[in-house]
Amino acid sequence: MSKKNSKHNSSGFTLIELLLTISIVSVSIVAIFQSLLISLDRIRYLTHRMHATTILDNRLTEIENTLRVYKSLPFELNHTETADVGGQIVQFKQSMNLRALEEYVDIFQLDLTLTWEQNDQTKSLSRSTYISDFDYYHQ
Repeated sequence: MSKKNSKHNSSGFTLIELLLTISIVSVSIVAIFQSLLISLDRIRYLTHRMHATTILDNRLTEIENTLRVYKSLPFELNHTETADVGGQIVQFKQSMNLRALEEYVDIFQLDLTLTWEQNDQTKSLSRSTYISDFDYYHQ
């Protein structure tokens, strides 16, 4: 009897190698996709926050100027401002608190807060400033 010389062809991939490669690539794609979604959500939040910061800064300046020039508070202390943020209509709700500081006679603290809804959560941003030299409380 003669033995056949069988040569093993090693130029291809085995099924195990292919399955392992596919699973590693799949896990990598899922991780990259998940990172992309997290990044997009963070960008959306930062865009909302940037708009809120701009609204707050403008509103604080407007309130300070109204108090200094007209010696009175603006009529709308708590109002809602609507903005188009990245193709979405977002309502920024303002709340304001003005209080006299006990330690000083003519210095007041103005706290302004904006809140908005994003991803079924309420987000907020606040700013505070001190205002002096107006006679609103002394009338």
